[in-house]
Amino acid sequence: MRPYSTSIQNFVDGLTQRNKPPRKRPGKPNRKHRRRLRGEPLEARRLFAADFEGFRHNAFDAEDVNDDGEVSAVDALMIINAINRHDAGDGDMFTDVNNDGKRSALDALRVINRLNRGHTPSDPDDSRGDRNDSGETLPDLPDEVRSIDGTGNNLDDPDLGSAGQPLLRIADADYADGISSPAGEDRPSTREISNALSDVVGEEVMNERGLTAFLYVWGQFIDHDLSLNEQAEGNDSFNIEVPAGDPLFDPAGTGEVEIGLTRSTTAEGTGTSEDNPAEQITLITSYIDGSQVYGSDQATADELRTFEGGKLAITDDGLLPLDEFGMVIAGDIRASENIALAAIQTLFVREHNRLADQIAAENPDATDEEIYQQARAIVIAEIQAITYNEFLPALLGERAIDRYDGYDSSVDPGIANEFSTAAFRFGHSTLNDDIEFFDNEGRPVRDEIELKDAFFNASLLEETGIDSILKYDASSLSQEIDLEVVDSLRNFLFGAPGAGGFDLVALNIQRGRDHGLSDYNSTRVAYGLDAVESFDEITSDVELQEKLAELYGDVNNIDLWVGLMAEDHLRGASVGELTSTIIADQFERTRDGDRFYYENVFSGSELAMLNRTSLADVIERNTDVEGLQENVFFLQAQVSGKVTAVVASQASQSRHGGDRNDSRRTQRTGVEDVTVELLNDEGEVVEVTTTDSRGYYRFRSFSETGDYQIRVPFTGETLDVLVSNGEARISGIDFELEL
Repeated sequence: MRPYSTSIQNFVDGLTQRNKPPRKRPGKPNRKHRRRLRGEPLEARRLFAADFEGFRHNAFDAEDVNDDGEVSAVDALMIINAINRHDAGDGDMFTDVNNDGKRSALDALRVINRLNRGHTPSDPDDSRGDRNDSGETLPDLPDEVRSIDGTGNNLDDPDLGSAGQPLLRIADADYADGISSPAGEDRPSTREISNALSDVVGEEVMNERGLTAFLYVWGQFIDHDLSLNEQAEGNDSFNIEVPAGDPLFDPAGTGEVEIGLTRSTTAEGTGTSEDNPAEQITLITSYIDGSQVYGSDQATADELRTFEGGKLAITDDGLLPLDEFGMVIAGDIRASENIALAAIQTLFVREHNRLADQIAAENPDATDEEIYQQARAIVIAEIQAITYNEFLPALLGERAIDRYDGYDSSVDPGIANEFSTAAFRFGHSTLNDDIEFFDNEGRPVRDEIELKDAFFNASLLEETGIDSILKYDASSLSQEIDLEVVDSLRNFLFGAPGAGGFDLVALNIQRGRDHGLSDYNSTRVAYGLDAVESFDEITSDVELQEKLAELYGDVNNIDLWVGLMAEDHLRGASVGELTSTIIADQFERTRDGDRFYYENVFSGSELAMLNRTSLADVIERNTDVEGLQENVFFLQAQVSGKVTAVVASQASQSRHGGDRNDSRRTQRTGVEDVTVELLNDEGEVVEVTTTDSRGYYRFRSFSETGDYQIRVPFTGETLDVLVSNGEARISGIDFELEL
């Protein structure tokens, strides 16, 4: 990149040359503007790949074609006009709305459909109304309510999808002996694989599509609604061998250290022969039915209730009660694993009780049981709607899940081993290594805590509450879905090495071997995909290709979780091909095989109300959090402005056709190729860009909300900006150069 002074001098020279009178030389600019400044390396810029394609896609708001922060008829018209003119490229437009690499009438139709839905992020007359007071009549109690343990959902097979059922297998089991012995006996130690592939080296890579921390918070919340394996006392051990000299787990170099692992319990009657291999079980239902809120057995469900007014138990401070060990009492035993999870568990208990109050007010004669079941049905519907309308499109892209065509009793909703033991553990790579606490302005309100200190520390919510955690989750990027995993999970899970600490990466891979999961390539074939023939068909990262080859030798011998996390991502998604296929298959079966799925139970205005409910709505209705972005799964903040200069030029005028007199005039114009920097609240440069041909610049590299500065290094001038939420569009941060 040229020095700043050179690029601006060229601009001045070019403008002056165009306007100067004959035989007049422009004056030299002030010497202070001629100093040579250090150039920024091009790599310092965060570039969006979509900005450089023939037809561009607005990754932040697909239907906002002209990127003005509002979706309107103008956006559809711009696409139609571009098609009619046969424009070769987008110019300043983002006309590839559906992100298929093409521009067509489908893109205009998507904008029109959005307008017909009557809501855009910047719509001042938001059809939702006040999120804290929906003002709408609640859906009625369905004629039939689902059981707590999932039985009776399928009338032909009442146990289908219920708690305690074996996990399904899509690919054949790959036990070492074909029956039950762990797979992968010819592969390296899983700790060795973790050290080679998952150690975070250098800067952490944040999600390139702008997905927030809610990606992993909601992912874990839903995971705890779908599957829970048991590692019972007395089960066989399958410990992880630690390489000699491991700097954290075996610093003395004894070569005798192991990370403990107990094998999962298998279904009775399985594991007797190669024709009947061992099958693991899930202790909870396979439906999205609020198991984590209400439990999957009647005893747990009853323990959580007050049996007054249909409500669930909660403290006077609006928090979940704690047991004698300081763990929250919830529908799932894992609710205390970290405080972000405990916070969202708390949120939906509050939502249930809020609904119970409203139901009781509207129906004074309703019994405790009727109120409880009606509130429960609505909460489950909201969880389903958020999962299918917000979470899955954010993770997989807009078209990954097939359209819902109604309940199908022939569909098995059971949880696939490949899903629960591998693919849906993608979230472990997305966690940040700390948890922060933000106010409604998007600023920190207390010191952050390290993730390792948030494990099983639910009592901390008594100090922090849940508001600042939920605001942070919506206001901070998650990490990219890849093989890298933060130290709190890879080295300090539930304790320090040698003092109860685990390596979650090694555990994930080891658990896959324990369950006899097939290798990556065999699983591809089982899911209807072509097998890969080389490591470069999995990932375009040459260094990663080499590491995989060194560890596994054969492309047909890769542990499933490793292969899934190594995959190049699909266009418009944050996961690779097989990961997307496994997750989509599971959620389609979970939905289509559920007789009580909300779109099969509710209709008309009731269904419309549920489909309008977002996670942001649930948060703002049950906390003091305000001003969240419409879709809390995306952080799409943008700051833009213009750099201009007032340039004096000379012009000639003639009086009465005689003598010519010189006069001065000024012109304000945008300055091209001026370097502009984005600084965080610690004064660190987080992004560098240059102005375009009209002097405009734009920043989108916000890893979290809060205070920032925009600086023009050429002059040293800085302007303060506050990014308060994940869809802030701040414009007019302009600079004027004196030349």
